Amino acid sequence: MKNIVYIVILIPIVIACFSSCARLFGGMSKEKAAKTLTQYLEKHTDQKLGFSNLNRFWNEGNMNPNMFTVEIFDEQIPEIRFGLHFDAKVMKEQDSLSQGSFQELSIQEQYEEFEKDYRIKQSMIVPLKNNGIIIDFDYYDAQIQFESIPKPDQLKETLSTLITTMNTNKSNLLCANYFNFNIQTPQYSSAILQAKTTSEEKENWKLNYFTLNTKAEDYKLIEKFIEDETNNYLKPLDHQYQMHTASKVFVNADTFEDAVWIQFLSDKSETDDTIIKRSMAPITAVIFQYFNLETQKIIRTEVEPIANVDFFEEYWENTKEKLPFSTGF
Repeated sequence: MKNIVYIVILIPIVIACFSSCARLFGGMSKEKAAKTLTQYLEKHTDQKLGFSNLNRFWNEGNMNPNMFTVEIFDEQIPEIRFGLHFDAKVMKEQDSLSQGSFQELSIQEQYEEFEKDYRIKQSMIVPLKNNGIIIDFDYYDAQIQFESIPKPDQLKETLSTLITTMNTNKSNLLCANYFNFNIQTPQYSSAILQAKTTSEEKENWKLNYFTLNTKAEDYKLIEKFIEDETNNYLKPLDHQYQMHTASKVFVNADTFEDAVWIQFLSDKSETDDTIIKRSMAPITAVIFQYFNLETQKIIRTEVEPIANVDFFEEYWENTKEKLPFSTGF
């Protein structure tokens, strides 16, 4: 019991010591770093820039007690903001920006990058908002919320217009090459629909297909429902299958009302049913579970044996071709 008490007492002391280690090794105080950064921004940038969340970035990785992280923002347009690492000592003594290995551009150049990105995204956000569509961009995806239920053609036209604008300005947009649109409409409680795009580094984004957003609140519920329904369907079959770890989901792009969960199967193992064993087992069949997106009820189920396991990769790539509806644009 005494040991526990000692540990509880020591924890805050250790934390306090660690946080002050940088100062013990000659690190500049946060107050002086803030003053130094303020003076540097006034001298080396063309806009009125402020900053927040100034913190020392000292750890066993960089061992530089003068390295800080901070968030820079435009005081006129606070939405224009970006993260910065800087060596406060170098900044003060040499009037120079040392960012370690994090960035080579100057603060002004970084600001101009984010300012261009902001302007382009605003050119998409504002017109959509006027039409009852809210869009919020992140680096890897955009969240799109329709105030009223869109017709399939309207939904696809909205995405096509966005992609056209994004491709026209690709060199100035801060977005990942693999970019997703997560779509929320009134009939679904979360942004369960997802439109996937692909792009090589120097090529345009291409709208690929519609699927489910694995990060949406409803996804786990659907996944569990499909898993239970699949197991129930497989139990009475003469051939004993088990679910493989490989699966795909496609949404019906003609209606956006239903989807298909494509679950690959392997022969059931009587000795070991671990995830690792299942992922290594040869795939011998596939089950198609067609279901309603809103009610999550199964519409129909189809099982198709895979006769030639050697051609599984080709089968995997061509699963969309087997479906009775369109999955893309």
